[in-house]
Amino acid sequence: MFEGYAGTSDSGFRAEVESEQALARGEHLLAMIEAHEHKDLVGPAAEEARRRLELFGEQAGFQGKVIVDQRRLERLMKRGDPAVYPDKYVTCVHTDATALCRQRRDTRAQLRPDLGSCQPLACPNVALTADNRTALRAETTRLDAELVARPALPPLMARLLQGRRDEIAMFLARHPQEHS
Repeated sequence: MFEGYAGTSDSGFRAEVESEQALARGEHLLAMIEAHEHKDLVGPAAEEARRRLELFGEQAGFQGKVIVDQRRLERLMKRGDPAVYPDKYVTCVHTDATALCRQRRDTRAQLRPDLGSCQPLACPNVALTADNRTALRAETTRLDAELVARPALPPLMARLLQGRRDEIAMFLARHPQEHS
């Protein structure tokens, strides 16, 4: 049963789910463009993200309006997908040759990022929105709280958490929020 619903069989369900995910991503990207949030991206791939999203907005015939026709958005995503994947901690500007995440092939043999295996602090495909930066700062706050929690953490765990916290803080310091 599992194979038929979301597995590898040719039931069509997986393709339908992936299509819905692409539509939701397209709507999110168009909303970013409408609000000019793409101009405030920072990080190693911020310039590439701005370029791709500008082109995506032009292809959408962006005139200050969001596409509300589902079929038009679906055609746009099939034709001009900018390969920009917003997530909680990062916005992936996917480029196959430089991606550090595990890449997987779908039934159409297109490479996509695996956000579950994302290495945002090291990957050159990372761009950060204001929300991404807020989530990363919240993560450092959570790690700070864990580091002072009682009872004390085992030394190895404390070193790992402190290292992760420092890594995030240095990453954010290297990519300060710019204002355009």
